[in-house]
Amino acid sequence: MHLPIDDDPVYPKTSFTAGGGAPLNLRPLAGEHEADIAIVGGGIGGCSAALHAADGGARTVLIEAHRIGWGASGRNAGHVAPATKHDPDEIVARYGVERGQRLIDAAEQGPALIAELIAKHGIDCEYSVSGIVSGAHTAAALKGMERRVAYWQARGRPVELLDRREAAQTIGSNFYLGAWLDRRGAKINPLAYVRGLARAAIAAGAELHEGTRAAALQRDGARWRITSRDGAVLRADRVFLCTNAYTDDLWPGLRRTIVPVRAYQFGSAPLRDNLRRSILPGGQVMTDTRRLLSGIRLHADGRLQFGGMGPAFGPQGEPSWRGTLHRLRSIFPQLGDIGAEFWWSGFMAMNGDNSWHIHRLAPGLHAMMGCNGRGVALATIYGRELARHALGAPETDFVLPPDAPKRIFVQPLARPLVTALIQWYSLRDNLETQRLEKQRPAEI
Repeated sequence: MHLPIDDDPVYPKTSFTAGGGAPLNLRPLAGEHEADIAIVGGGIGGCSAALHAADGGARTVLIEAHRIGWGASGRNAGHVAPATKHDPDEIVARYGVERGQRLIDAAEQGPALIAELIAKHGIDCEYSVSGIVSGAHTAAALKGMERRVAYWQARGRPVELLDRREAAQTIGSNFYLGAWLDRRGAKINPLAYVRGLARAAIAAGAELHEGTRAAALQRDGARWRITSRDGAVLRADRVFLCTNAYTDDLWPGLRRTIVPVRAYQFGSAPLRDNLRRSILPGGQVMTDTRRLLSGIRLHADGRLQFGGMGPAFGPQGEPSWRGTLHRLRSIFPQLGDIGAEFWWSGFMAMNGDNSWHIHRLAPGLHAMMGCNGRGVALATIYGRELARHALGAPETDFVLPPDAPKRIFVQPLARPLVTALIQWYSLRDNLETQRLEKQRPAEI
């Protein structure tokens, strides 16, 4: 079923989004408003910032061009990882021992922070600390897992390296050479979560407005002035831009620091009981080490949700179901001719170093950019960090060191370059998958 959500400000109603609760149906900003903190963007980062700022006593106003959670915050796979996408030694090499360890520790506490906010504000979002399992499709990938597991086990964390048999039992597939299981990982209904953050922010005193696109941002004396496309005015001492992959030209050059790449999610009809019991029987969510990730989870109603393939740019087009099905069945051949009951897509923000950034754009103006497919926990953390800074904490206390935006100079060529890279990744994944399937045991 085709869901043209990029062209419709109303999030699609499917069985996956139905659990997101009722839309907030907030009024657009009208007239003139004053605030201590103005936030542009109603995703997880923006709503986390609004909640923490309002909790701290700041007059906070958030504006969202569409609906709360309309972008990647409501469309993602709902995996909550206790880490960034980089190994700990990479983080320390990039940021230094002190700051690197601060980021490692904060990311590890991401699921706990989310659990705390859920409990404190009564957010119903199907949150479960079920663990995340990642399958290794090459011997080199398995070696990398060994190093990561050794790091965390030396610190007493509940992570395990699984051999081929254990991986097969945990995943429900004998496809992988092994895997690692991180029991700190969680799953969530991301749309329900971001709507819950928004409701909590409103209860704390923040003003949130939907259907309000920021058209101009400029200095107004010592303050900032935001003018909406419909002529409403919002003045504030501080402004946070939390638009990420949907960033436009509100601030010159900011959108050129990222490349928005379209990602796809599919949902099956409820699986038969025997199939349901054979896939991820422990309730974990999973990924693997192929370059084009296969994020997979099984929902309580037996529907399988999985990442897929399709055009990386432009308006939403038809996804590549044939390629997606081939990829899924390489893991779970027992699925047979499974069909997709519905699918959706949206953009995620990629950048050159595959990492989040908090950009210092001007005095009193910050932006949070670059989720790179790791957004639920980290956006919550960095939204909190922006609020803490606005409430008086120095930038030196940031989990992530703020920096100036760096333009991706090849961005005008991003579409052909990224498209070619995806094709190259797909080719290498397919070749490695073919080699792995030849080694696949008949039984485990």
